[in-house]
Amino acid sequence: MTGTQEDHEDWRLRRKSAAFRLKHDVGKALRWSAPEERETETETLRARLASDLRPSGDAAAKRDVVQSFFEWKRENGPMFPADDPDLQGLERAMATLERLVPRLPLLEESSLISLDEACLEASRACTAFYRRVALGDGPEIVRPLGPHR
Repeated sequence: MTGTQEDHEDWRLRRKSAAFRLKHDVGKALRWSAPEERETETETLRARLASDLRPSGDAAAKRDVVQSFFEWKRENGPMFPADDPDLQGLERAMATLERLVPRLPLLEESSLISLDEACLEASRACTAFYRRVALGDGPEIVRPLGPHR
């Protein structure tokens, strides 16, 4: 295997790993305890969103999901085109989260629904992005065990 082919394979693996991390750390976390159908009671919806989106020791969210996204973007974003449609959709949804989450305890029902919709949009964008990167970059290359040359 030539150095450039190994470099290409390493690049593909880094991109796939970054896309998986985004899907897991952001996409999954956004909808961690979301039911199939949105809650009909305002305070139940607020409680679920708070549990999923605000870090705490005993709730679903162990980390700030918005912070996780911006960390991912800073560390891994440069590997992907800035005009990627899934990443642009995710960026828009995360801007809504960034604006609404700090005011979560005071949000009216319509804003809570907007926040939940942004979570759903962001989660779907993460999954679509991961699937495209994982499939579009081709299958994994399995290297034989032993010393690397």
